[in-house]
Amino acid sequence: MTREEVLQVLREKGDYVSGEQIAGLLGVSRAAVWKQVQTLMREGYQIESHPHRGYRLIAVPDRLYASEVRYGLQTKLIGRRVVHLNTTGSTNTVARQMAEEGVEEGTVVIAETQTRGKGRLGRKWITKPGGVWMSVILKPDIGPAHAAGITLLAAVSVTKALREAGAEAVIKWPNDVLVSDKKICGILTEMSAETDAVSFIVLGIGVNVNNDPPLETATSLKAELGHEVNRVKFVQSLLESLEEDYLTFKERGFEPILWSWRRYSDTLGRPVEVTYQDETIQGIAQDVSASGALIVQLKDGGTRKIVSGDCIHLKRL
Repeated sequence: MTREEVLQVLREKGDYVSGEQIAGLLGVSRAAVWKQVQTLMREGYQIESHPHRGYRLIAVPDRLYASEVRYGLQTKLIGRRVVHLNTTGSTNTVARQMAEEGVEEGTVVIAETQTRGKGRLGRKWITKPGGVWMSVILKPDIGPAHAAGITLLAAVSVTKALREAGAEAVIKWPNDVLVSDKKICGILTEMSAETDAVSFIVLGIGVNVNNDPPLETATSLKAELGHEVNRVKFVQSLLESLEEDYLTFKERGFEPILWSWRRYSDTLGRPVEVTYQDETIQGIAQDVSASGALIVQLKDGGTRKIVSGDCIHLKRL
C-alpha cells in the first residue's frame, strides 16, 4: 500500500471514511493506514481526523506531487510517469540520466526548485519556489537536423496553456514565451542522437507562475493576472496541450505546428537584431523553417537562415 492509494480513497469518498474502511479496501491494517495518513499530513495535505467518523481530506498543498499532477490528467503518453523532486540541480540532467537508462517516453521530471537550472548557451536559469520547472522525455522518429522543431512545438504548447490561464502570451524566437513584452517562459531542448536518428530529446520547460522574477525583464502569471494560480491545474493544461501538439506532429509532421507558431509569433514581421557565430545582423524576421531556423530579410534584399542565435526585437518601423 502507498500514500497515493490512501489519498485516492480519500479523494473518491469526498467525506469522512473510517480507517477500518480504508484498511478493508486496500487489504492492510488500520495502523498501516494511520501511518500513511501521517505521511500525507507531513507533506502538507490537510486531513481532518475524527475518533468516530474517520478521516476527511480538506485541502491539498501547493506542491507538484506526482499524485496531484496525475490525478485528472487527460493524457495517454505524456505524464504517464511523473517524478517529483523537492530540489535538484537541473531537471534536464535528471531526465537525461533516466532517458539513458531507457525510461519510457512521456516521462516528466518536475522540481519545486533547481540549484543549477539551465538556459541556452550554458547560461544559468534562476528557478525559485512557485514556478514550474520540468523536463519531458520524448523519442520522436526524426533526424537530428529536425530536433530544433521540438522547441517550436513546445513554445506553441506553452503559449496555448498560458492563454488558457488568461495571459496573452506570444512567442519570441528561438525559445522564449513573452507576456507584456517580458519573458515568462524559457525552453531548452537537449538530445542524444546517432548519425541519422534521434535517440531521445529532453525538453526542458521553465514557466514563471507564482514566483516573483525581476519584473524589469520578466513576468509571471501571478503578476499578470493579479492572483496566484493553481500550479497543478496549469501543469495539467500544459501537458495536455503538449501531448496534443506532439501527437499532431507525429501524425502530420511539423507543418500544423509551424502554422500555430507563426500565428502566435511576436518575432515574425518585425525588425530584429540577431547575433550568431560572432556575427550580428539586422533585418526583418520573415519566416521560420521546418527545422526551426529563423529566416531574416536583409537590407540589401537578400535573406539569411539562422539556425541558432540571440534575437533582439527592435522597434517596429
